[in-house]
Amino acid sequence: MPAKHLCVGSLALNDTVYADGRTSMADPGGNALYAAVGANIWSNQVGIVAVVGYDWPPDYTAMLDQSAVDTSGLVQKDAETLRAWTLYEVSGFRRYFSRNTEVVLLTPSPFSSSPLTVKEAAAYSKAARQLHIRNSPLPQELPERLWKDIETIHLSPMRLETMLTWLDYLEDKPGIFVSVDMLPYPLNGNFDDLRLLKLLNRADVFMPSEAEAESLMPGHEAEHFCREIAARGPKIVVVKQGDHGAAIFDRDRDLFQQILPYPADVDDLTGAGDSFCGGFSIGYFETGDPIRAALYGTVSASFIIEGFGGLHALKVTQPQAHKRLANLQRANAFKY
Repeated sequence: MPAKHLCVGSLALNDTVYADGRTSMADPGGNALYAAVGANIWSNQVGIVAVVGYDWPPDYTAMLDQSAVDTSGLVQKDAETLRAWTLYEVSGFRRYFSRNTEVVLLTPSPFSSSPLTVKEAAAYSKAARQLHIRNSPLPQELPERLWKDIETIHLSPMRLETMLTWLDYLEDKPGIFVSVDMLPYPLNGNFDDLRLLKLLNRADVFMPSEAEAESLMPGHEAEHFCREIAARGPKIVVVKQGDHGAAIFDRDRDLFQQILPYPADVDDLTGAGDSFCGGFSIGYFETGDPIRAALYGTVSASFIIEGFGGLHALKVTQPQAHKRLANLQRANAFKY
């Protein structure tokens, strides 16, 4: 079936080391993949848009195809796929280190007592920026037929200039419902930053994580943050709060709501927020209710974090998802 819902962002190969010594190598990841799998739990009309490097295993793409995810938006490039170490500390804190060649060669040693020189820091920053730009798709790279039936599009975190390119392109497609996540963007509370305003003006839903919200408004309080953001464009603002659930603000109803998380059997937290966004996008499309949509997103995230990589959740059936949705709705009954 033609895709109605696009999830845009990156693909990545994740090498994970847990504090207890367990490892899992070259797991399929990336924010576009997690968002698409999170959406696919609820719909068989999901498309993924991302860059595929020469080292991306074709078996991973085949698994997406077999699950009805439309992969015609994957852009092939003769370069490395994003790849990183994910290292878990005993506290649960995660550290990320790039394994891509051009960044590794410039990564400072953790054993060095000398700070980077200005020149070294600039070279490292430039390499990391170029790596992410190269691994982010552009709308002009997609086949025109892919746009024919699109009703929703979710933009996963990419470099801000890339996201603004997408939003400029979508100005000519006003009927598409747009949800946006973003990388941390330090503003110290300056919500009138012109690039942020441009992003918020086109977004129907803005869904940062708690850390991303903190980068925009240090020491933020969830409801105040949501109201400040909604006043600048999005009619719905969601702050993903991890194991604390999520905070949702619906501007049209002047409604702020907190929801509880689903008590999942956690194996790997990677991709939880992105899969939440994919599930939310489908939930809102189907129900028109942002609170119920957040429950869809929470269920999607609960399945993702119960295994390594994103593809294991392709096996989730809609009856399984709706069972969790019903349980989660009962748990949030006093809030919903």
